[in-house]
Parts: sequence; C-alpha cells; structure tokens
Amino acid sequence: MRSLLMIHLLVTSAAAVQVNNLALMMRLSDLRNQPGAIVLSDVWRTVAMGAILAVKDFNARDARYTPSLADSDYASCDVQFNPTMYDSGSVAKGSILAYRAARADNLEGDGSYSLHSILGCARSDASKPMAILGGIDGIPQMSYWSTSDAMEDKSIYTNFGRSIPPDSATTKAAAELMSKLGYTYVGVSYVDDAYGSSWKDGFVRACSEMTCKDADGQPIAGSSCPIQVITSGLIGGNQDSVKQSVNIFKAANVKVGIVVTFDDDWNWWIEEAVANGMIGDDYFWVVGDGVMTANVIENANNNDKRMANGMGRLSAIGGLEGNPNFDKFLTDWAAFDSDADLKTYAESVFFDYVADAGHAANLASGAAGGWHPEGTDMSVLGSTFFADNAPDDVATYAYDAVMALGLGSCKYVAAGGTFDGDFDGNALFQKITQLNFNSLTNNAFFLASGSRDPASANFVLENFSCPASESCTSRKMGKWTAANGFVDNDPDAPFIYASGLTTPPADVVKPEEMLNLLSDGLITTGQFLVFLNYGIAATFAALTFKYQKHRVVRSSQPMFLIMVLVGCCVSTSAILAFGENDGGDYSKADDVNCMLQPTLYSLGFTFSFAALFAKITRIAKIFGNKRLSKVTITWIDMMKPIVALLLLDVVLLALWSSDEKAALKWERVPKTVDSQGNVLESVGMCTAENPWLYGALILVLHFSVLVYGNYMCYKSRNVGTTFAEGKYVFMAMVSNLQIMALGLPMLIMVYDNPTSNYFMRTGIVFMNDVGVMLLIFVPKFYLILFGSAEAIQGSTATSNNTSSGQTSDGGDNQEMQALMDEIERLKQELADKE
Repeated sequence: MRSLLMIHLLVTSAAAVQVNNLALMMRLSDLRNQPGAIVLSDVWRTVAMGAILAVKDFNARDARYTPSLADSDYASCDVQFNPTMYDSGSVAKGSILAYRAARADNLEGDGSYSLHSILGCARSDASKPMAILGGIDGIPQMSYWSTSDAMEDKSIYTNFGRSIPPDSATTKAAAELMSKLGYTYVGVSYVDDAYGSSWKDGFVRACSEMTCKDADGQPIAGSSCPIQVITSGLIGGNQDSVKQSVNIFKAANVKVGIVVTFDDDWNWWIEEAVANGMIGDDYFWVVGDGVMTANVIENANNNDKRMANGMGRLSAIGGLEGNPNFDKFLTDWAAFDSDADLKTYAESVFFDYVADAGHAANLASGAAGGWHPEGTDMSVLGSTFFADNAPDDVATYAYDAVMALGLGSCKYVAAGGTFDGDFDGNALFQKITQLNFNSLTNNAFFLASGSRDPASANFVLENFSCPASESCTSRKMGKWTAANGFVDNDPDAPFIYASGLTTPPADVVKPEEMLNLLSDGLITTGQFLVFLNYGIAATFAALTFKYQKHRVVRSSQPMFLIMVLVGCCVSTSAILAFGENDGGDYSKADDVNCMLQPTLYSLGFTFSFAALFAKITRIAKIFGNKRLSKVTITWIDMMKPIVALLLLDVVLLALWSSDEKAALKWERVPKTVDSQGNVLESVGMCTAENPWLYGALILVLHFSVLVYGNYMCYKSRNVGTTFAEGKYVFMAMVSNLQIMALGLPMLIMVYDNPTSNYFMRTGIVFMNDVGVMLLIFVPKFYLILFGSAEAIQGSTATSNNTSSGQTSDGGDNQEMQALMDEIERLKQELADKE
C-alpha cells in the first residue's frame, strides 16, 4: 500500500506540479484512557475517511461534493496534496509527538523542512500546542473539531484556522435555547480543558447577556433577564471526577443542564446520573458537540434507554439534509465499499494501528459501531466498512477543512506563491481566510482569524427518542442563526421530553434558604406584652384621673404621672417595630421602617425618664436644703430638664434619620453560601454603613442621665420612709440602669440571631417599662385604696407644703405639726453627723 503512494508521488513530481505536503492529524486513540481501551471506535475512522476522501477528490479535481472545485480558477490549479496521516492521541502530548514526527518526515537534505500544511487536530486541547508550534514554523493549520474561543488569539495561534465555528457562537445558541424554554437557572458540566473551559466561559457570558422575552417569545429591547448558571468541572478520562461533577449538580438540585464532555466522559456522567435518580420526567439534559450522536444512541440502547430519551444535543452540524452536496455524499457513502480504488488509496494513507482490548470488550458486550477483536489491523478497511459505519458529522468538517487547505493553496499559487524553498505559510493562511466555497457543510467562509464565520454554520438542536420496544433515534428539530434565533423544522412536530410531553420540565430548584424569620408565636408574644403594657398604663391613667384630687395623687403631680405612662407606652411600641421583617422576600426591604425602632424607644425612654428625673431632682432639692430655708419649686422648673432632654433626643434622631450612611435600613444578609453561590442561610436585620455615629451619642446621653439620676437618688437616700415616693423613684432608676448595663452586652452577643435578638430587645423594653409603671403607681394606689388616713397624711405632708412653694395648705394644724416633727428629726440627724 505504501509503495502505491510512493509511485503516485513520483508521478506527480515528474509532472512538475506544486506539491503540498499535508499532515493529517487524526483522532484515532485517546491517551487519557486506561491501557487496553485507548484505541477509539470506527466512528473516528469515518472522520479520517472524510479527510482522505477530500484529499483524493481535490487531487482529482472531482467536484461532486464541492461544486466550487469546478471553477476555472481551481480546475487549472496544479497543486497536489501529498498526505501523511498521524494519530494525535487526543491530548497535548500526543499532538506534540505527532507534530515532531511530521516535521521529521519532511526533513530535506539541506536541513530545511518541507511540511506545508496541517489538518487537525480534533480536540482543542491537542490543537493548542500544535498551533503554537505551527505558528512559529509558519505552517497553516486547519482544524475540523477544535472550537475553543481561546484559539482566536492570533498573537499566540498565528496560523490556526478551522472549518467549524468557534464556541462563542454555539454557546450563544445554547443560552438562547435555555431562554426560549423559559429557564433562569441551569447547570453546565464541562471537561476542564481548552474546549470545555472555553465553552463554559462563553455560555456563562451569553447567559448573563440574555434579554427578556414577550408573550410571543420575542426579545424585549433594552431588557435584561440573565440566566444563573451552576458550573461543575471534571477531569476528562477520570471517572471519579465525572462522578463528583454529577454529585455537585445533585447537591445544587440542578434539573436542567448542558454536559460539555466527550463520549467516554458522557457515558460515565449519565451512568452516575442514573445512579442518583437524576433522569426521567423531571430532568432535561443537553449534550454538546463533543459527544457524538451515535455514541448517545449506542450507549442508551446497550444500557438504559432513559440515558437518552427526551434529551437534546446542540451542536454546529456539518452536513444537513437538504444540502444537495451532503445528500449526494450520504447516498454515495454506502457504495464506497465497492470502490476498490478509493479503499486502496485510503489504506495507503491510513496510519498503521491495531484494535486493543477495549474493542474486544465492546465486541463481547454486543456494542454496535464496527468494534473489532483485539489485534485487528485498523488501517485496513473491511469489505463492509462503509455500509456498517455511517459517516459521523465531524467527517464533513474534516472533508471541508481539507478542501479549504486545497482551495487556499490554489489561490496562493495563483498569486505567485510556491511550495519549494520559498514557501510562505503566512501568505497561504491569508488566502484561506479569504475563501468562500460551497461544499458538504454548505457555504463555507471565514473570519479574519481563520475561524469559520458562524453566519455560514448550521447550529442544530437534536431530540433523542427511545420508545420501549424500539431502538433510540435522533431527530433534528431546527436550526439556529444569530439573526433569527431558533426556527423549527416542523412546528407540528415539537420537541418531546422524557415525560412524553411537549412541555419542558421545571428548571433548577434552588436549595431551600434558611431565612431565620421570627416565628409567628414569638411575634404574637411580643405583641401581647405591648398590649399588656398598654392595658397597665390605661388602668393607671384611669385611676390617676379618678383620684386626681386625692392628696396622694396631687402630691405626686398628675401631669408628671401621665408623662411617665405616655413615655412607657411610646417606648413599649418599639416592640411592634421589632417584629417587622421582609417575610423572606428580598424585594420588600423598603417595607421595613428600621428607624422607627430607635425613634420610639428613645423618645419613650426620654419622656418617661425625664419625668422621673424631674421628680427626684425635686426631692433632692427639698431634702438637700441643709439651712432649712424656704424652697420654691414650680412646675416650670420641673419641665426644664424634661424639655431639654426631649429636644436633644429629637435633634439626634432627626440627624440620624437624614444621614444616608447612618440611617438604619433593612437588609437581608447571606450568612452561609454554598460553593455554587446559592444562599443557604440568610439573616434579615436593620443595618447601616455607619450607624454608631448617632446611636452612640444617644446611648451616651441616656446612660449619662441614668447615672446622674441614680446619683441624685443616692443623695436622697436618707430621706425618711414616710416620703415613699423618693424611694420608689430611686428603685425605678436603678432598675433602668441595671437593665441597660446588662442588656446592651447581651444584645451585642446575639446581634445576628434574629430570634434571640428579638427576645432580648423585647424583654429589655417590656421589663423596663412595666417596672417603672409598677414601682411608681402601685405603692400610690395601694396607699389610696388600702392605706390608713394617718399613713396617707404622713406620706403627703411635706410634699404638699413644699411642692407648690407654700408653707401650709390652709391651716391644717395636724399636718403642720407632722412637718415640724420631721424638721426636728432632720435637725437632730444633722447635729449627730457634725
């Protein structure tokens, strides 16, 4: 066979034609696989045959599948291919070895190299190092299956082109498919190499740029409806890594996704999906163009039909029915078994290799696809090779890639180029990028980068169907273009999903988010405490009004008693604000008025405390009068500290509310996020960029007046027990100080725990307010309702004679005598101290 090829080369040399030494970098094995399962199936031999057939047709100027070849510019072209086939091994190492072998085979006697062009490689991971080396050496390279967008970088991959469009176009089609189906949350499981990573990046980018659709499915200009993508990488050829990728999808509840791998990885992937219950009516998986249609069908037929039923395949298809060139190619294919000249030529070019144990194992399992016993010479085509193996779609890209190299060579020679020692690979590559020809993959034309222009490609969605009693099949549903989107081939024959319905399953269900909402019972309890305080305040207010002329109430000044009750009610109302939240809805943050919480509590506290402060100041002034001179304290004197504290509080609260950086606003903050960015736990809280500027001032103000009030109480500690009001005011103030001193640190500790925080804040406010009311009012009304006349008279004597600035209340000798007795007692106490 090799001798026939040498004779052919001698003949062409004698005819003084231009010889283009072409290296056919075919994918015949996969070095990532385990020994014994490295040699690939006959699917990839059909791809190699597509390339060989193109070489033969070009050399013969046979325009049966490429009408452009009959043009006069090409018919008179004297370029001939001299092909040599190499196995790229599917990986970078294999491609480098193949490139070195091709260079060595084209080493001339003068030390120069005569390798003129390269077809391949298949996988992007294998093409990248070869494209770098070829670029350095000035050798044009035309790939038939490498789609990575990374290879658009001409500063690195100088002379790299391809007959298949780059991933950026396919990923845009994939994103639009998901948008068309109404999905907003999808997964992409990808092989972590040049092809898969580039595909993933392009898909994520395209999904982020999706626009909203109207009721008719048409895009709404200027709108934005991005699709959230969960990504899960895997190591090609590593089954454990593939399983891990599937498990990531399971953990994230992914139900709709795209699997961007190669055949073996896909077989493992769907096997693990079956094991995890991730197939069936509720799931929709789409494979990319790295997985062959034949492999999906074969794997499902041999194992579990659910592995394909209702699934899709989205790819840049080479040959499409309806293209007369491709239709003729399909018709002729099976007849090639009887074309002895073609088979002889093909076998003379074919790379020498044999089937390994993997073929034998698949043969034993009954696998279809032309698998062979171990040791079979794979460079020899069997008598029914073409009949047994339909051409894979990649074969059409390989055919047109060879044609692009051939037609470009003719343009290069016509422009004065040569393939002898003055060969200019860069000039040849430029001619290739300017081509526009009609062939198996329709009209092919190229971008300036050398990649096929997506506008000339066929992006097709396939639908797999696996009836219970029949073999699985694939049906092409329609074609996508950048201009028109997806157009169905037959609107009356829609996509059928695994459920047997034409309605797509629901997309990914996000992991349930723990919202840390307050329970209804807790909020109800807080509301009960609020209304309990309201009830207590209302009761004391009613009693104060009823007994307003009673000596005990008059001596305590009803106006200040009502102020204490109003302040406690306002402060208690903050508990209602504590219970406000967004209900777990992120969009309702503005419905929560966070500044209402500090406003109600602060004003209520100031109102009630200022009244207590005024009363204790009054007592201290009276009994701090060591000279026992007449002391006049009017209601205006008592209102001064109240008004001052209220004004200061109102000013601070107003400044706080008007400061954008300090004003409290509701925000739901993620507390726990999984590896895919899903929020697993969140906490809703009132927060601000800098809330402590004003909050700290208010706290310092409240704490300072509390400390000072307690100091005033301390100064009045020696007041006789008959003046019980001072004692209970003292107790109320001490209670306030204790609650604030102990409560604030505890609130800080439970700040991000809504339940504990609400419980603590509610408890502090309720205990503070109810404590003040009970301490101030219970002793008074107990005295009114159950106290003796003597007790009432003793408790009010001094108060009546001093609070109004008068020395007597109208000649009550009994009261005057009690006052004089008290004065004498105080004098004695002062004398004893001196």
